[in-house]
Amino acid sequence: MYQTIDFLNQAYKQIKSSLQCQMQIDEFDIIFLGFFLTIIFNFFLNHIRLPRREYNQSYWSFVKSKVFLGLINYCPGVSQFLEKKKVEALKSFSNSLEKQTANKTFKIPENGMGYDKINERLRNWIDRDSKNYNSGKVSGSLYVQNDEKLIEECQEFTKNFIYSNPMHADLWPASRQLEAEVIKITGELFGQDKEGIGMLTTGGTESILLAILAYRNWAESEKGITQPNMVIPETAHAAFYRAGEYFKIEIRVAKVNQKTFTVDLKDLKSHINSNTICIVGSIPNFPYGTKDPIEELAAIAKKKKIGFHVDACLGGFIVAFAKEKGMNYGKFDFTLDGVTSLSCDQHKHGLAPKGASTILFKTRQLRQYAFFSTATWSGGAYAVPTTQGSKSGIGAAGAWFTMLAIGRKKYTELSKSIINATIQLAKQINEIPELEVCGQPNINCVCFKSKININVYSIHQILTQKGWNINTTQNPPGIHISVTHQNIPNLKLYVQDIKEAIQEIKANPSKYKKGGEMGALYGTTQKIPNSKFAGNALKLYLDSVLKL
Repeated sequence: MYQTIDFLNQAYKQIKSSLQCQMQIDEFDIIFLGFFLTIIFNFFLNHIRLPRREYNQSYWSFVKSKVFLGLINYCPGVSQFLEKKKVEALKSFSNSLEKQTANKTFKIPENGMGYDKINERLRNWIDRDSKNYNSGKVSGSLYVQNDEKLIEECQEFTKNFIYSNPMHADLWPASRQLEAEVIKITGELFGQDKEGIGMLTTGGTESILLAILAYRNWAESEKGITQPNMVIPETAHAAFYRAGEYFKIEIRVAKVNQKTFTVDLKDLKSHINSNTICIVGSIPNFPYGTKDPIEELAAIAKKKKIGFHVDACLGGFIVAFAKEKGMNYGKFDFTLDGVTSLSCDQHKHGLAPKGASTILFKTRQLRQYAFFSTATWSGGAYAVPTTQGSKSGIGAAGAWFTMLAIGRKKYTELSKSIINATIQLAKQINEIPELEVCGQPNINCVCFKSKININVYSIHQILTQKGWNINTTQNPPGIHISVTHQNIPNLKLYVQDIKEAIQEIKANPSKYKKGGEMGALYGTTQKIPNSKFAGNALKLYLDSVLKL
């Protein structure tokens, strides 16, 4: 240590002597020059925007992406060619949507449209659309069981809250009570015995956004972190990436074990540093339906004194009631020390109408970091708990009615049927020689990949032709289905259709080599070195959806 200090002293004297001899300047000049150079350097850092790497982008990928963008911007004809392709893609998307768009309305009618005509349109839409979502061949999307009485009674109950607004608790106290009771009832399922500390949101994405907003604000206020990051598994929901983009939080992506398809704990720990505000685990994750090691993640968060969010949006209502049948998923809620927030959707396996999810927090203090309030607005004091201001009470009403109407015993039975169907489906797919299920899914989703040289997206192509509406995954290429009460009766047919698809691909290898539209999509996006450029291409579809 002393030798190091002595070396630095000698080096300083040598540099000082050299400068004085060559430039004939004194100590004051050296100090002034250093101060001047520091100001210039600081100005450079604050005003020159250097390109930054993406979340989990390697340096080599970063260099390739910049070269790619340079070719687009500066090579003659490239940008014009791409613009032409964008127009063509937009037209193609629009044409596909146009096939299911009829009787367009472009402006408010002068004298209004008659109720009979409006109801005629409604009947036409329902007749057409119900053939899609009631086919029993859909992954997720529609979770409610085929119980016409429940659906009719829920519609009858919730229609009374269409025009209510929980924001004005003095005018609609019933809506406020419904919302508070939904939070308390849901909290009780996940270990909040004394008090329900949460918020009712429109869906899992809003719940996740509010959780991450709370962590960002907490970390800045309590720990002074101004350049926050969060560490998430590669399989974490896209809403976490969205939160990172919205709230300027660096996303650090932990690898997934390619045997278990759950997060690699060693890799996750390597990403945590002094600016980490939280880590994330899923039960289950969406791509593969596997459960992250929640108890181990909680221990890491507790040791590092950071937040830990459990994403139970997809499987929360399954695992919460599975405990009552003696099925063991370990601890995953607020009974586990280290869990600081949890999100769960009533509108998935809670079987409520769309637009209902809950974000729960361990403490009221943490929840308050997600609230917004201002006392100085010219319009008066203003405070809201979620991203919304005014909203309909129909979401709270639908969730409240459904949970009370179904009851704990029925939820337990329904959860068991989903779990059993999931385990059985995974077993049947694993028995197909050409395929392999990703990990050991045992909650409500199953994803499989190819074991041999068969393009799994070609299987998807054929299944789509057979009327299935299912999801594809990537890294590795796979096909995912979310098990629901709607599709359970058709899961044997699903397995049979998969087997037939494989035989068809083997009989016509050249025809199915590229994997159809999904194969082309993923093949192209993975070849593009710049992920933002690839993402912007996907936004063309959104332009089409919002275009009439």
